[in-house]
Amino acid sequence: MNDNRETELEYPLISVVIAVYNGQDLVGQAISSVLRQTHPNIELFIVDDGSTDHTSQVLEGFEALSRPGREVRVLRQDNAGCGAARNQALTMVTGDFITFLDADDTLLPNHLSTLLERYEELDTNESASRTVVYANAFQCTTGGINSGRLQYREKMPEADQQRSVILEYNIGSLYGLFPRCFFTEVGTFDPEQVFVEDWELWLRAIYSGWRFARVDEVTNIISWTGGSMQSQRDRMAAGEELALQKTLRRFDGKFSTEERAKLLRRLNYGSPLAAASEAEQALRDGRGDDAKEHLKRAAEMMPTQRRVRVKSAIAHLPGGTRWLVNRQRSVDRSVGYNEQMRR
Repeated sequence: MNDNRETELEYPLISVVIAVYNGQDLVGQAISSVLRQTHPNIELFIVDDGSTDHTSQVLEGFEALSRPGREVRVLRQDNAGCGAARNQALTMVTGDFITFLDADDTLLPNHLSTLLERYEELDTNESASRTVVYANAFQCTTGGINSGRLQYREKMPEADQQRSVILEYNIGSLYGLFPRCFFTEVGTFDPEQVFVEDWELWLRAIYSGWRFARVDEVTNIISWTGGSMQSQRDRMAAGEELALQKTLRRFDGKFSTEERAKLLRRLNYGSPLAAASEAEQALRDGRGDDAKEHLKRAAEMMPTQRRVRVKSAIAHLPGGTRWLVNRQRSVDRSVGYNEQMRR
């Protein structure tokens, strides 16, 4: 028996999917981070979503590196969005597990092996076969990597709390380790969801009985420009509303009284994440009273978000908004935030 066949038998095959649009400057770094994984059995699908720059030429070079244990396939489609691009790859993957990576992010070498080890350690009472495991990440801003700025700063909700908390904010991750049966049971990305397509899928999964588990270890680095939410706030909020409406229709009759009330509250009062983003911008502009109102609204709709609750409480103390304005400006300086990010 040859070594390659032994590797296939000993190590499960993990399929990694990267969707890219006009990513000529960064996608090579993302691909390289997959090829450098310590896990020895990987197939990588890169979907060019109708790029108009030199992305296709970059991908050709990596496709030529395909080899046993590091199979690389490049797919192309007319521009249809990242959800549709991922769906195309999902029709072709053969891995025991599937995960995703954005074209401007990178995985640390132990990412896949860490997630697989955690998955294998899950107790049987955690229903491992219907659990998605993911890890934490450092955020890389224009000011560099800040080890104190983690992607997930809230405690991971317990399994029996996730149905409720997922209605407040996104507790899942594209970079999780998905058993292949996940997409057979839950379905793929909804092409109608141009924004928050991942959250809509996690809502479907959680209310279908799937759960998330998180490794505290940091195993990936995500790019954060600070402006993505600012420039797309209204469209993000519309995407959240669409996802909630679909969830309400799909699982009507399966909600608890609390869950239904929380979902309807979000539909009636709008996006708490948009409110939190509005609060940040108000603090940047020195509009303390506006920030106080936005924070109050966000805290009421995201009661499990401790950081938002604390900021809202501080805003209502004497001199609190002044302190928050100074703190926001200090954070912006540390991450390299600039006015361009508002556009």
